[in-house]
Amino acid sequence: MKRVIAPLALMAALPFTSPQLSAQQSADLKAAPYRDPSRPVEDRVSDLLGRMTPQEKAGMLAGSGWMESQPVARLGIPEIRMADGPAGVRNWSGPSAVTNDPKAKFASTAFPAGITLASSWDVELAGRQGRAIAQEVKALGRDMILGPTVNINRVPLWGRNFEGFGEDPYLAARLAVAWVRAVQAEGVIPAVKHFAANNQEFERHRIDEKVDERALNEIYFPAFKAAVQEAGAWAVMSAYNKVNGQSCAANRHLLTETLQRAWGFKGFVISDWGSTYSTAGTINAGMNLEMPGGEPMRSWLAQPQAQKDGNGAGWLEAGKVLAAVAAGQVKQEAVDDSVRRLLRVMFSAGLFDAPHRGGAIDTQEQRAVARRAATEGVVLLKNAGGLLPLGGPGVRSLAVIGPSAAVARTGGGGSSFVTSSYVVTALDGIREAAGPQVQVRYALGAAMQGEDAAAQTPEACASLRAEAAALAASCDAAVVVVGNSSKIESEGFDRTSMDLPANQDALIEAVAAANPRVVVVIVAGAPVTMTRWVERVPAVVCAWYGGQEEGHAIADILLGLQNPSGKTPVTFPVRLEDATAYGSYPGENLHVAYSEGIYVGYRGFEKRGVQPLFPFGHGLSYTTFSYGDLSVGPARVAKGGTVQVALTVRNSGARAGAEVVQVYLHQARSSVDRPQKELKGFCRVELAPGESRRVAVDLDQGAMSYFDPSRNGWVAEPGSFDVLVGSSSADIRLTGSFELGNE
Repeated sequence: MKRVIAPLALMAALPFTSPQLSAQQSADLKAAPYRDPSRPVEDRVSDLLGRMTPQEKAGMLAGSGWMESQPVARLGIPEIRMADGPAGVRNWSGPSAVTNDPKAKFASTAFPAGITLASSWDVELAGRQGRAIAQEVKALGRDMILGPTVNINRVPLWGRNFEGFGEDPYLAARLAVAWVRAVQAEGVIPAVKHFAANNQEFERHRIDEKVDERALNEIYFPAFKAAVQEAGAWAVMSAYNKVNGQSCAANRHLLTETLQRAWGFKGFVISDWGSTYSTAGTINAGMNLEMPGGEPMRSWLAQPQAQKDGNGAGWLEAGKVLAAVAAGQVKQEAVDDSVRRLLRVMFSAGLFDAPHRGGAIDTQEQRAVARRAATEGVVLLKNAGGLLPLGGPGVRSLAVIGPSAAVARTGGGGSSFVTSSYVVTALDGIREAAGPQVQVRYALGAAMQGEDAAAQTPEACASLRAEAAALAASCDAAVVVVGNSSKIESEGFDRTSMDLPANQDALIEAVAAANPRVVVVIVAGAPVTMTRWVERVPAVVCAWYGGQEEGHAIADILLGLQNPSGKTPVTFPVRLEDATAYGSYPGENLHVAYSEGIYVGYRGFEKRGVQPLFPFGHGLSYTTFSYGDLSVGPARVAKGGTVQVALTVRNSGARAGAEVVQVYLHQARSSVDRPQKELKGFCRVELAPGESRRVAVDLDQGAMSYFDPSRNGWVAEPGSFDVLVGSSSADIRLTGSFELGNE
């Protein structure tokens, strides 16, 4: 069949060109106001925008390649060179199948996943990790990192749960602000993603989510809003999915009414790769840069998988944009606004003035940040009888078992997976930390699902399990390292079950039967089902995905070289059916209703009276902390005022450690349904044995407010508020109250 190329398509395929300059014109441009770094950014933007031709402006709305924006040589406008994130810098040569191939021979520091960082509840550490990643971005000659991921963990099965900062909007917002500020302080552009409500991979290109305005504003928007208003985020990435009937890249309510007008966003919106489906609708909605672009985009879209997914791209190429303007479908002012936003960020990031990058990657300092983040993110879920930390005269031999013991599962799959120059496995880390006085022995026990077919026959499974049980029986204690892999938990698809991969539950049961002194270490990006064995093992540790230093972090916690301080950023259900969105996922006929509304995570568990396996904010320690002397003041506050919650925290144990004090609010009486508690503040405090410290959290009117769709705004109703201070959402140690007046 002969292919017919329409005139518009032919125009879109024409190469981007700029007028040639004379010597005098070139000299004049060098002295132009936009070239002067001492001038205000807005002045430089206006001057440069006024010198651009309509074709040059139109050409900037689409990328020139897989990870580059369109430069304009005539005016010296550079390209924006991008790299995937947010757990480190990923090879930028193409899709995941290309860049994640070990043959690519590209390596940078593999930092812990977002869920691991969130488990630290350490805002300062989030900034340090963001800064380290930004330094590597510059060292590798790139300008922009596609991260952080701040989407809320709505369902345990979402394939990208490991990328985000958990289920709570306040926690996610605090970490996002720190991360974005640190990256931008290095002159690197972060892209806060994916706006908005990207909470499942199943049919992500076509799914239409029905989400009410209160849920959007109270649960799914806050991290984005904080990144924009507090951190001054330079870029936001739109999501693949539809929200309330409109694709995110062409959703005027999201991009113009909310992001630009309500929040005052001055940066640019970049599409997720292949998430646009129109020209006029996309530009008019407020989406500014379509990625990818050029020949890489066309080659990608020709692939069967891209066609199956319904990926869209190529809609904002220069020819189509110019045609839409000529037809009156798009105003020139809308094109100018997109270009203005791009130029504003490029000037702010110094791309015109300091284009040459430099520095080093995978330095000792960057490795130290990765190790600290991995260690602080480890959560001690259970420690019956004080089995942990291992060590002392009672442990002279140790069995290390499991499919993730001798293989480092540094991160989940997809665009955030980082290939590093080295990895530390749990087995290697334990051997190093244990030293020669402890005999550390290894058995596979069970092959990771999908990795070795020969090891997953019934006979092979039974043999591996028997070998592991025999080893455990011969040692003083056993560590079983289980969980998921980047092939099981990944961008592009959701998990089909909360259960551990095949044969891992049976392995834990066999080892526990052989040796009662067993520790289960879970390496995964989201909660897993533990019902078959959790009551039979004394200790359970969640290490998440810890990056290249994962093994050191696991060993440091197990052997007591570091005191565990991580807290769960998500609620662990006993079973999938207990999850708050169960029954409202994944939807039918490409539609999914967020029927739980604002009752996501611990909010939903408490409203329904469902007991979780481990609550939000939970995490044990090798020491103990006492809370006392709570003060909440003033007792009555006027609208617009601030209440300070202060208390004394004491390390009442024998080891140094860190505690995360969590402050929740509840309005006793309200005209609308409000959760039993909502996290509104927290403070991580490190204390020596016997040390006490006074800590304080300020609560402003925003902390007291709910979103009222009828007023399209936030409302703080007068009345009494309960203040609940605890070590987790279920472990409330102190309570107080204050009154919000109507004056």
